[in-house]
Amino acid sequence: MAEIKIVYIDDQIDPMLSKYISEVYCSNPYTIETTKQEVRKKYSEVKFESGQGYKSLLQDTDIRSANVVLIDNHLFEERSAEAGKFSGKQFKVIFRKLLPFVEVLIITQDQSLVGNNIIHKFSGRHGEDINLYYKGHLDNILDVAIKEVMDFESLADDLNKSTDVEKVLVEKIMQSLQGDDSYDALTKADIDDLISSFKELKDSYGH
Repeated sequence: MAEIKIVYIDDQIDPMLSKYISEVYCSNPYTIETTKQEVRKKYSEVKFESGQGYKSLLQDTDIRSANVVLIDNHLFEERSAEAGKFSGKQFKVIFRKLLPFVEVLIITQDQSLVGNNIIHKFSGRHGEDINLYYKGHLDNILDVAIKEVMDFESLADDLNKSTDVEKVLVEKIMQSLQGDDSYDALTKADIDDLISSFKELKDSYGH
């Protein structure tokens, strides 16, 4: 069975959110609609320690091997965070640049922050059941993120079989999808070629 790795990053791990993802959301596999293949969800969490910067997260093996990352939006806004102060949304841009095959979701308590990849933490202020809350406010967002990951992996598999793309570039792409640090060797030209190849593949499949 294929596996999707979900990693939650926070300086103060929310135990209710962590419990819901690990015990409820991840208890059932994700099913790929086209093939009916089941994908196991594997959950882990990374506690951001005081004094760390964003570079430490980019070097974390759990994060580098993740498929979906959930990160608190205020993670880098504390005075104790060294080596750069960023919001989770800004970190998403950095993360996308360095690890473009990973889906990044933002966790926040700020109700004014909205978007397709924004998950608002459960507050419990209105007496709502936590499982029902996250089922309605988290499950679908995670499902969409997983679908994006699976679609990219499917495209990468097609790319791997293609005879029209230079094989060294294909090998680097496949290693990157598997969390291999060889991605660091990719140049801007390589990335541009990769994006172009994915766009062509998506167009050919009607995406």
